[in-house]
Amino acid sequence: MWRSLFREPRRYGVVRDGAAFVRTLGSLGSGDRNFELDCPAGVCVDGDNHIVVADRDNNRIVVVARRDGSFVRTFGSAGAAHGQFKSLYGVCVNAVGLI
Repeated sequence: MWRSLFREPRRYGVVRDGAAFVRTLGSLGSGDRNFELDCPAGVCVDGDNHIVVADRDNNRIVVVARRDGSFVRTFGSAGAAHGQFKSLYGVCVNAVGLI
């Protein structure tokens, strides 16, 4: 199971099936280089074994490698047009890998 650490809402914690804490991903911010987040609001794992995060206050999706937490890519921006978001509250990946 993957879930946000709500005590620290600006970062993500990784846990497995309610077991002990495994890793923290991200830090407060809006940049790409160090996997910065501002209110992560949803998380899932895609078919390529990447962690996909809904970065609510940055209005984007952030993708990181599950094995080591390294940054893979980001997409989206604030707005109402195609590819833009406003206050993301979740994310999922379908059977063919579309986010």
